[in-house]
Amino acid sequence: MERRAWTLAVATTAGFLLILDLIGVTLALPDMREDLGAGLAEAQWTIDGYALPLAALLLLSGALSDRLGRRRLFLTGLGIFTLASAACALAQSALALDLLRAVQGGGAAVLYGSAAPLIAAAFPAGRERNRALGVFAAGSGGALASGPVIGGALTALFGWRAIFVLTAVVGVATFAVALPALRESYERRPRPLDVRGTGYLTAGLVLLMWGLIEGHGGGWTSPLVIGALLVAVLALGRLLTRRVADPMIDLSLLRDRLYAANATGAFVAHVAGAGSLAYFSMYVQGPMGAEPAVAGLWFLSYSLPALATPLLLARRAHRIPPAVLVAAGPLLITASSLLVAATYQSHNWPALTPGFVLGGIGGGIGNLVAGQVALAAAPPERAGIASGITNTAKQVGIAVGVAVLGIAYDAGGLGTVMFAAAAIAALGSIPALALCASSALGRRERYEVSAVRTPASRSRNAGS
Repeated sequence: MERRAWTLAVATTAGFLLILDLIGVTLALPDMREDLGAGLAEAQWTIDGYALPLAALLLLSGALSDRLGRRRLFLTGLGIFTLASAACALAQSALALDLLRAVQGGGAAVLYGSAAPLIAAAFPAGRERNRALGVFAAGSGGALASGPVIGGALTALFGWRAIFVLTAVVGVATFAVALPALRESYERRPRPLDVRGTGYLTAGLVLLMWGLIEGHGGGWTSPLVIGALLVAVLALGRLLTRRVADPMIDLSLLRDRLYAANATGAFVAHVAGAGSLAYFSMYVQGPMGAEPAVAGLWFLSYSLPALATPLLLARRAHRIPPAVLVAAGPLLITASSLLVAATYQSHNWPALTPGFVLGGIGGGIGNLVAGQVALAAAPPERAGIASGITNTAKQVGIAVGVAVLGIAYDAGGLGTVMFAAAAIAALGSIPALALCASSALGRRERYEVSAVRTPASRSRNAGS
């Protein structure tokens, strides 16, 4: 196998592992809680401890890979991720597991941030690179589809630790292949590093999530909770309002209404979709009494449509107005959440299946258009940062969803979670719907003007 094929293989395997350790672990949450005696907040941190570093360090990792070398950063990220996975498998307390998940998420950010640039450097621009990036995306999609089955089966057979053992073993094998196969590459003109911006983003997200998770568990009037939320708002506000030559989060991109609507849609889809998955997993294996392996098979009714929809829609997506596609994802997730809220108490999976299928289709549409619209709406020289911001919005959405919907779960159970998810997704569709409405109004006005002018032009032609 030639070097480029090995590069694609190891990058795709890494992308598969990153998603597997998010989706698969979600199915193992009930077993983790029972084995480690973890409360709801500690279970939330098992997901957010991984998602937050991944979101906060993703943009910085991409910039560092251009400057320090893509191969070097990829191997570093893979090494951290693999060692942290092995340590997670040996964790003896919920606190230790949550801290190790944060290290694992940091390694995942370095790994993911350097994987796509590594592929881009190995394949020439055009059809070959697009095909390679498509294979890389398919690896993540495959993990989305198979993650529930793998996570559920491993948990049922060997317990939750087996998921991290599998990740560590595959990580070691991938490292052994990558070490001789990958070729180093750099960017001749790397973009400036925004270390301070990364600090603001990391501090703001961690303190915000800590305040939300601990607030509903320990009391919203706690001085620590209030202080954490205030500092988080100040840090994120500083990130968004400071003036630098090349900011990590370029707010000028949001002047494009389509780009802003797309970023909003990607964020809320992950808040509502991925965020609610953790609580539904606990409900399925709790009141519904399903075994982890059975729950993993049930969740295929969501993950398979999420994987198939982009493949089926990709060839026809260009015929549909982008704003319509951007709005479709959150709207379908809204309908899905309402259907699940109306049927979950039946404890009958066939009754729940339509809601999950609809949610999978909505998530699949969102995954297809998020990257495409981000690249199309941004200037060519800002394409990398535009795509990076959208990917960061997705990861932040997962973390926010787990924290915010945890408040709903603690207050009223799964039904409240699904109604809250529906409301969030519906609100997130408004910017795209406004674009659709303004576009339709513009077409109507052009038609009316044309209809008025036509008789007059006929009269003039007749008179002449």
